[in-house]
Amino acid sequence: MNFQEFKAFRDQVTEEKSLLRLDCMNPFKAMSFLKVDVANQVDCSSEDTLDLWAETMSAHKHRNRAIATGGVRESLKGLFNIFSSNGKEVWLPEDTYPFYWDTAHNVGLKPQSFPTLPTPDLSVLDKADKDSVAVITNPLSPLGRTLNKDEVTQICEWLEVSKDRQIILDTVYSYTRDFDAATQKIFETGQCYIAHSLSKAWLERGVFGVLLPPKKEFEACQRILKTPSKDACTSAFSALKEQNDLADTQQHAFSQEWNRLKPLIQNLAPDFQVPKTGYFSSVSINYKDALEEHGALVIPASVFGARNNTSSIVSCLYNVKPS
Repeated sequence: MNFQEFKAFRDQVTEEKSLLRLDCMNPFKAMSFLKVDVANQVDCSSEDTLDLWAETMSAHKHRNRAIATGGVRESLKGLFNIFSSNGKEVWLPEDTYPFYWDTAHNVGLKPQSFPTLPTPDLSVLDKADKDSVAVITNPLSPLGRTLNKDEVTQICEWLEVSKDRQIILDTVYSYTRDFDAATQKIFETGQCYIAHSLSKAWLERGVFGVLLPPKKEFEACQRILKTPSKDACTSAFSALKEQNDLADTQQHAFSQEWNRLKPLIQNLAPDFQVPKTGYFSSVSINYKDALEEHGALVIPASVFGARNNTSSIVSCLYNVKPS
């Protein structure tokens, strides 16, 4: 079941009965109560916004390598074009974000896959070419946690096999004002791209993002990536300036709602634990069983591209409220 099929299914079953709603995937609507409209915004350039972004994210030492983009999607479109031109082999998570696959196919790439549900199987990447590129989210979505120590070690060892291997960390699901230890350690290899965005954490959808490429790739990335418009930069600057702590505020709201939902979710998935970050988590139950046996509407893992039908995804967004 893909996303469009799930929407039709959801609309049908929610008309028929009252359910425990664990299916919301729209943070822009769910968290809109936190977003403040800023009046009288002052025009800002991409450089102004990058300066404030670096200050907000405690990324001053990386400022000279930061490239302004239209968001993670735009960063990946540009990178995939470069990889296609260079004949790079690309590896994508099969169960995270169908957009990765659509974008790769659109530029002529034929990506290979590795699973991340119910836990990342990074050993699959051992089959990759010595000049390949892998993409993974950190925090892991929809698992709701950051890469652990063993996974970081696996990634670093994978990169060590060849200086031509690279990894892209998509950090759009990070609700902190810095980069976690896993991201920083992998970036220090010199073979890592960090793709960041204000889309989720500051609710600036498709407005402004930042790409931190490996030093040797900076010029190639700068040539191909389009600078966001002045309006986009102004909106992003205002969001960072006026609601500097919005990422933390959202994470606090998520954590409160997850704690409220915990006993309800454990009725259908006894091993469920509150995720460390974000609004998604994975549970060990088929979506049909959750619906028929527990009256809960969860998201089939296949919506994210997963091939197994034993796991589902739950979200805390449906009834999240101001604290």
